[in-house]
Amino acid sequence: MCLSLPSCPLSGLCGGSASGKTTVANKIIEALDVPWVVLLSMDSFYKVLNKEQQEAAARNEYNFDHPDAFDFDLLISVLRRLKEGKSVKVPVYDFTTHSRRKEWKIIYGANVIVFEGILAFANKELLQLLDMKVFVDTDSDIRLVRRLKRDIMERGRDVAGVIKQYSMFVKPSFEQYIEPTVQAADIVVPRGGENFVALDLIVQHVHSQLEKVTALASAHQGQPLPKTLSVLESTPQVRGMHTIIRNKDTSRDEFIFYSKRLMRLLIEHALSFLPLKVTLGTDTLAPTAPCPGTTARAWTADLALLGGAGHLRGPS
Repeated sequence: MCLSLPSCPLSGLCGGSASGKTTVANKIIEALDVPWVVLLSMDSFYKVLNKEQQEAAARNEYNFDHPDAFDFDLLISVLRRLKEGKSVKVPVYDFTTHSRRKEWKIIYGANVIVFEGILAFANKELLQLLDMKVFVDTDSDIRLVRRLKRDIMERGRDVAGVIKQYSMFVKPSFEQYIEPTVQAADIVVPRGGENFVALDLIVQHVHSQLEKVTALASAHQGQPLPKTLSVLESTPQVRGMHTIIRNKDTSRDEFIFYSKRLMRLLIEHALSFLPLKVTLGTDTLAPTAPCPGTTARAWTADLALLGGAGHLRGPS
């Protein structure tokens, strides 16, 4: 899991439509060769269209390259949580129907985040979240050819519709909103994924950021544990539940069941450290020390989470 200080390295890739951003991102991830790298696309954060906008999109008359087409609030919230090492839910956009699918994708934190989108640098708040900003610069003719091939083969469009949308929206939006943001870039990558020198520089920079995080995470090694820390005893039961939870083949229901069971044991262990005084009739049981149990002849009044109810154990 990512540490909060410093936060997970977040690299942003910007560039025109079909400039090769995703190709560059995948090559960076491949070259990094580290676990838990998340690739997040801005395409997932298109706004939900109303009926009128849906009809315009079907006629290739809706501008998907305008800043107003994106849900920046949701996007920024997701990226901020990911940087903090938290799990997030990401919408899945269907380009054939111009709508969000009902199923959202869950991402359980990351060590490195790579974010790409045509307007990745267009929002000031979003820009502040990016640790490294990369602009992928590709010739406009190449981008048009790539877009034609992609939209026809992958998104079910026709040639006339793609060219119409490109002329009306894609090209003007690139010139007005995307191309000027190159000034915010730390690195400009001409020729996209074929520029191996630029890719090496990006990978080296991300590795240096990871080393800072690793140094912080290992700073406590060799130091004594704080006296206030209590470690749950590693019993066969606890080890067995850990084994099941960490098994990638464990079913969802079993994962939830054993996770809850482990949390119950942990909470019960924590509650046993609270000073406790229980009065039953004329007898007062008052363990004076915050310890998990009492003497052999005393009653043990342990508060256990069993179905959400308190539980008193009899004399031992």
